[in-house]
Amino acid sequence: MNKRIESAKRTRAWGCAPEGDLEGYLASRTTWSDRHFPALRSRPIAYFSMEFGLSEELRIYSGGLGVLAGDHLKSASDLGLPLIGVGLFYREAYFQQRIDADGQQHAEYPATDLSKLPLVEQTLADGSPLRIEVMAGEERLVARVLRLFVGRVTLLLLDADVDGCDARDLTSRLYGGDERTRIRQELLLGVGGLRALDALGISPSVVHLNEGHSSFAALELARQHQEKEGLTFEEGMRRARSRTVFTTHTPVPAGHDRFAPPLVKEMLSPLAKELGIDAEQIVDLGRERPGDEDETLCMTVVALKQARSTNGVSALHGQVSRRMWHSLWPERPRDEVPIGHITNGVHTRTWTSSAAAELFDQRLGNGWRERPGKPSSWEAALQISDDEWESL
Repeated sequence: MNKRIESAKRTRAWGCAPEGDLEGYLASRTTWSDRHFPALRSRPIAYFSMEFGLSEELRIYSGGLGVLAGDHLKSASDLGLPLIGVGLFYREAYFQQRIDADGQQHAEYPATDLSKLPLVEQTLADGSPLRIEVMAGEERLVARVLRLFVGRVTLLLLDADVDGCDARDLTSRLYGGDERTRIRQELLLGVGGLRALDALGISPSVVHLNEGHSSFAALELARQHQEKEGLTFEEGMRRARSRTVFTTHTPVPAGHDRFAPPLVKEMLSPLAKELGIDAEQIVDLGRERPGDEDETLCMTVVALKQARSTNGVSALHGQVSRRMWHSLWPERPRDEVPIGHITNGVHTRTWTSSAAAELFDQRLGNGWRERPGKPSSWEAALQISDDEWESL
């Protein structure tokens, strides 16, 4: 138990709190969010991502998308934003590369030792374990919800390796398996993730889709509005759209998940029935040319159509994305396609070594920690000598 507590403390501090000051960091009630957006406490932001890169100890990421998502959680923690991350728990994660004596690459999937991670199974108010169910065609997907803390922020991870699930290995590997595996993973992430929040009594003010993998969350959000407010499908979709934002990352067509119409209709027929529509309407939601039976469903198109706001991850990427998806808004000039940009950043504390952090504290004060985006926080760095830099 002591190891679990120490591990939990370590996870709380992964790149967030200054070393040795975790309790003070968590106890602070003077964060940026507390000062500017106190009302968000009752309606947090739900941040959906297929991967989260928080630490090498928790290998549920493969690259830049996950690192960005992990830094997003840490930055939200520093700002005091009431953000809840939602993802999947991969027991074997993404592969590790091994090169043999002949120079050949081998992919290895070492199983994660849960006893060494600060993951706690989420329970309901009565103490019973939370279980989420999503139908994928005739398969019953069941998942438990694992919780961990990243500073002030909570991350919920769905794990399908439980009794009663017809596909217990579904969340074994990140980006593993075929098209059928991927669409079921994305159903569990988007639909199951929102159902987990709902079961916990959490009604997010905003649902942020980090890349198109979680786009089915938009359909589940519409379904919840229909069920709770007695709305039609179209009305539910409008309500869902008002609460959804989308970040697109990939500037090449091959990077956007596409699924064949027969597979979509098979997997999403139960959800379509709950929505009161034909599954063909869901396929059309993911088509650039609705009604074209030869076109696949694209998860990015679903998100673009269902988000009230969309951004790329740099100024250039915003331009590329507006060109890529101009066909969805053919009546508009390309420059007026509603895709903006927010330049990718990093969580400064995570990517600053202890030695550099100590030097910055001495020479720059607290500005580099509290206001890293302001050039004035770094002006004094110009006075740091070459010898000081080389000693790091």
